[in-house]
Amino acid sequence: VLVTAVAVGYVGLKLRSHEPIEKQTRFLMDTYCTIQIPGGAQVRPIIAKALDRAEEIDQQFNPINPGSPLYAFNQKGTPITQSDIVALVQTALEVSKQTDGAFDITVFPLVELWGFDGSSGSSPHLPEKKQIDACLKKVGWQNLVIEGGKLTKLKDDVKIDLGAIAKGYAVAEAVRVLTNAGIRSALVDFGGDIYALGTRYQKPWRIGIRKPVHDGGVLAGLELSDLSLATSGNYERFFEKDGVRYCHILDPKTGYPAQAIAGLTVITPDATLG
Repeated sequence: VLVTAVAVGYVGLKLRSHEPIEKQTRFLMDTYCTIQIPGGAQVRPIIAKALDRAEEIDQQFNPINPGSPLYAFNQKGTPITQSDIVALVQTALEVSKQTDGAFDITVFPLVELWGFDGSSGSSPHLPEKKQIDACLKKVGWQNLVIEGGKLTKLKDDVKIDLGAIAKGYAVAEAVRVLTNAGIRSALVDFGGDIYALGTRYQKPWRIGIRKPVHDGGVLAGLELSDLSLATSGNYERFFEKDGVRYCHILDPKTGYPAQAIAGLTVITPDATLG
């Protein structure tokens, strides 16, 4: 059984003979997003620009933001023509097909039902089975259609949530901004979705895989260079009822949270796919 957990980037303590690590953090996508670069004050505007791009994605890809294309699509059925959103949905649909629907961005009605959507006045709770069964009728990636660069849906009550893929995309976009600015060494850490760009003082970036319990321990340490690491687990967003833990990772086939695995980490060059 895989028991890997949220990954946290960490750097060595002996930095005296090197340039200092410049680091900035913003709270985006319901998590802390941090970018660190060896380079001092001159890289601050570059980090800010990369975080600006992540913030833009957070706003535009957020289904509970009334100003986002996703909100208009979910609530009013307004087709989405914004190219980067359509392209990301296309990637999501390809993964849905390859996984026989295990990955499905149309689970948003279930996310709302369980109270994991993050909207004001919503809190996680255990719905009745009849509510879950009714909600499952709204779920199905096959109800999304992309034609001529436009995303539409076959059923009015279909809603999408890109949370499971947009954070990885934001990491990839942040790395793109950094590399376009000439940065060759950086660690981008968006709440468990990480990209290690280049090396840290000619050595790979060291990444700690946290244990799937809140004791602060590290399960394993990895050395990564030009690779992404993405982790999901049942220990960051959850509630417990009658001794059972219910997490935010929902199974689109059953309508209930996944139970079999405490956490899972994927390492790949493509942060979006991870």
